[in-house]
Amino acid sequence: MPKNIRTPKVVADPIYGIVDIRPVLPMVETPAFQALGDKRQLGMAYLTFPSATHTRKAHSLGAYHATRELADRWIKLGFIKKREGDALAGYALYHDIGHPAFSHVTEPFCAMPAGIRGMSANSALSLAVIREHKKEIKACGIDFALLCALASHEHPLHVAVSDKNLGTEKLDYLERDGAVTILSRPPGLSYLREHIYFINGKLAADEKVVDNAIEAQNFYLKMYKNVYLRKASVIAQRMLQKMVHHLILAGEIAPDDLLQLTDSELLGVIRLSKDHLVNTLYDLLKRRNLFREAIVVRPERFMDIETKTEKGVAIFGAAERTMARLINSPTFRVKNQSGLEAAEAEIAKIAGIPPKFVLIAPIATPERFDARDIMIYQDNAKKLVSLRKQYPAHFKNLEEIAQSYLAFRVCTTEKYRKALSAPRTARKIFKFLTAHATSAW
Repeated sequence: MPKNIRTPKVVADPIYGIVDIRPVLPMVETPAFQALGDKRQLGMAYLTFPSATHTRKAHSLGAYHATRELADRWIKLGFIKKREGDALAGYALYHDIGHPAFSHVTEPFCAMPAGIRGMSANSALSLAVIREHKKEIKACGIDFALLCALASHEHPLHVAVSDKNLGTEKLDYLERDGAVTILSRPPGLSYLREHIYFINGKLAADEKVVDNAIEAQNFYLKMYKNVYLRKASVIAQRMLQKMVHHLILAGEIAPDDLLQLTDSELLGVIRLSKDHLVNTLYDLLKRRNLFREAIVVRPERFMDIETKTEKGVAIFGAAERTMARLINSPTFRVKNQSGLEAAEAEIAKIAGIPPKFVLIAPIATPERFDARDIMIYQDNAKKLVSLRKQYPAHFKNLEEIAQSYLAFRVCTTEKYRKALSAPRTARKIFKFLTAHATSAW
């Protein structure tokens, strides 16, 4: 009889079916990775989409599985070596391990790790945690230094996981998020995955799947409109950020605590808070009695797309330069919670309502709208060409659509909505916002 049979260690996944985690079990069993099981992938979106409760852990396991399959194909094609494939799969598993409670919602409160520069907050926080798990990574037979080089984006192969268009983690969350929200997935995704290559240090899609790559980009914007930037989710996120800000002001938590807390643990801290504003906002949030938009500022050429069926909403169109100032203003950055509250207090004074019932929902991370190029591999010519150069109208369309999604909101409860959106008051507030868009409080 055979000896030393390795008992299968698998997890069931709604996207891929069965995921074998035996090769990375020491990494999976760490407390830091297991904590991702209580960190929602879509933050506050569950308030709008009840099925959107999947976690960073599920996404990370999915990204690992997709990357393992991609790496195995690339090894057979001669693009990479086994050592690189193993490190790449390990990087995919840990690419989100640094997320704080409620992920991107509370990231603005977290300080960048010392000595890490030029990376997004999520990537930097994850790199710091990865560096603390040398023992577990090496126990999986993975080159620790190589995995760190991938996680720091110093090694060009990192794009296999992190590329905005074709990266394995990007394609995983598009499919996973779409399935539980808008009940849709990017068409032809499995076929696209089979035709992604690593050539001359660049990620490229075979010319056979150009249409699928374009569909993936289109689906990304569709998800932004219907899920990631959905009005209720954006407002709920700001309500949570305001609660966290006041927890910190009250000394009930420190910013670094957010890195150790899961979603449930943070809600527990909020529930037991002695801060009056935190109590008020949490009571509204748990009953899904969210703040409502009262004033909306959009690019003037797109202001007519805002629904006007709801009463109590004042809509303003702003010139391109004004929108840029609102986006880039230090006052209206989510990292500047004190500045936002000072502006909210001024708005409350103009409208004659209590300051705690004014909430600014600024335009966050507009750079995520940028349509990035995709390299296409032409087999006959044996060269890489730019999708943007081949289809400039497609990228122009993506940019136009992205601009139409921009919205700067001033919100309040239903009780004060009419007072805030009254024509004369709303006009004064609009002038206040545009006048202070370039200054910092």
